[in-house]
Amino acid sequence: MTGMLSSFFAPASVAVVGAADDVGRLRGKLLKYALDSGLAAPIHPVNPKGGTIQGRTAYRSLAEIPGGAELVLIASPGETVPDVIREAIAIGNRAAVILSSGVDVAALEAAIGDSGLRYMGPNTEGYYSVGGVAATFAHEVGEHLKAGTPARRPGRTVSIVSQSGGLGFALLGRAVAENIDIHSVITTGNEGDLECLDMVEHVLDAGEAGVILMFVEGLKTASRFAAVAGKAADRGVPIVVMKVGRSEAGQRAAVSHTAHLTGADTAYDAMFERYGVIRVFDQEEMLATAAALARFPHVRVRRAAVMTTSGGAGAWAADICGMAGIDVPLLSADLRARLGGNLPDFGSAANPIDMTAQAVDDGGTMLLATLDLLAHADEVDAVIVNMGLFRPGRIAALEERLRPVLARTDKPILWHSHILPIGENMAALAALGNQAFLNLRGCAAALAALERYAAFQERWRARPAAPAPGAAKAVGLPDGTLDEAATRTLLDGYAIPVPPSVLANSTSAAIAAAASMGYPVALKIQSPDIAHKTEAGGVALGIGEGAVAAAYDRIIANAAAYAPDARIEGVLVQKMMPSGHELVVGVVRDPDFGPLLLIG
Repeated sequence: MTGMLSSFFAPASVAVVGAADDVGRLRGKLLKYALDSGLAAPIHPVNPKGGTIQGRTAYRSLAEIPGGAELVLIASPGETVPDVIREAIAIGNRAAVILSSGVDVAALEAAIGDSGLRYMGPNTEGYYSVGGVAATFAHEVGEHLKAGTPARRPGRTVSIVSQSGGLGFALLGRAVAENIDIHSVITTGNEGDLECLDMVEHVLDAGEAGVILMFVEGLKTASRFAAVAGKAADRGVPIVVMKVGRSEAGQRAAVSHTAHLTGADTAYDAMFERYGVIRVFDQEEMLATAAALARFPHVRVRRAAVMTTSGGAGAWAADICGMAGIDVPLLSADLRARLGGNLPDFGSAANPIDMTAQAVDDGGTMLLATLDLLAHADEVDAVIVNMGLFRPGRIAALEERLRPVLARTDKPILWHSHILPIGENMAALAALGNQAFLNLRGCAAALAALERYAAFQERWRARPAAPAPGAAKAVGLPDGTLDEAATRTLLDGYAIPVPPSVLANSTSAAIAAAASMGYPVALKIQSPDIAHKTEAGGVALGIGEGAVAAAYDRIIANAAAYAPDARIEGVLVQKMMPSGHELVVGVVRDPDFGPLLLIG
């Protein structure tokens, strides 16, 4: 996939069709951000008026560009797009980003024909590779370019792949504010050609991002999901998804926005669970999850210690962790005694560890000693540190002594401030390879995500090899709903045991069959036209000696009344099984993912 998309992400030259001088307009921003990105490739404005645009020579058409352009960004009015595409194909172009809306898709496809041109959009907000291509007019990219890319911090980078342009780039702004290192933001719009799974696979094949965030309304080619998600699982790259369409209103919105049908939500949940995809339900949970998976080792987290300068905040943190499935255990007497040596008499070492406000009055000595003990204690898997991060220089003052404490442990150390924190302290913790969270729910979501993904990876690595598909063991079965006899043939082919049964076509045959197998028995109508036997009154259970004839006659009469034109093959007489565990097995053919198996 990376080779096919190289023209999008590593172009030798770029043309911006519809470029404008006014950087307050979307078409002006598109050119400005492309120029500001620092991309080494030449960038050519194209506008029918020609002249100079943003200090660059503007060409009246793509054909005028010396040597052409490998990548074409199209922001001209929607009705012009098919003609622009024809012109691009004529000069040998094979990659286009259609940011325009109101495009006649049929005319667009006719213009492309069998040329081999691939495109993103229409109605996409484009994409941004940090340090590479800026093919978007999103305001957040302009702000990011203006601020400059911060120095890489310890941990993994995060890629955002979103069908919604607005939400994709909104996540960029929020992630930067929360000190998450972004690799790229890719938005796919209406997905007339390339889709979000293409972009996820590209990110995986490029091997540069360690976490992938997705906003999904509905997958265009859901049958590819298993292969792409499996590739991510093999490479240890977590995928975090916000999938809309759980409600009827959400499904309507998805269809009206991008024309994506959302599919059965339970099917998406099943696929996510199978491939270790973490589903989230709002931006805050998504970013907290991304921060944890990017910043910390992917280790099991079932028990956490809470250090706090506020007893109330510590109790609050313990409750929220418990709701997320993370235990805050009472520490052993030995560990409490060692912790108690660092704490004031009115503090608590029970967990939450209440250091009291004195922890910020001694220059950090108490805090660092407590953290060092917990970071090496086998009784907890992670530590949440709650303290006020509102005072300038608070983390900077601790940095020299905090750095070696953090370096000596692979436990996740999360920070939270019950007082509104300032960006300086949060950024300082990120630079140390830690993460500060804006709320306690974020801390709990982060720990739960680490636990869930690490547990998934253990299962994924230990899974048995998939057996090679064998030849069908039951052939010649009729199409449509199988009757009992055909189902018996299918089950026999796979050596699945079934109760003794005989198909009877008369009361005397039913009585003889029941007597031969022993009472009690069950009687069931047999007809290819009656799939739901109980609704037709076509089932009788627990029939004893002397009651078979009446049950047989009743079932035949009920079936005739329920479906007068049904083909009646007879009544199946079956031995009743003793009490035991009941098992339900069902298969549905989901429109997105194909056959799904239910076992309960």
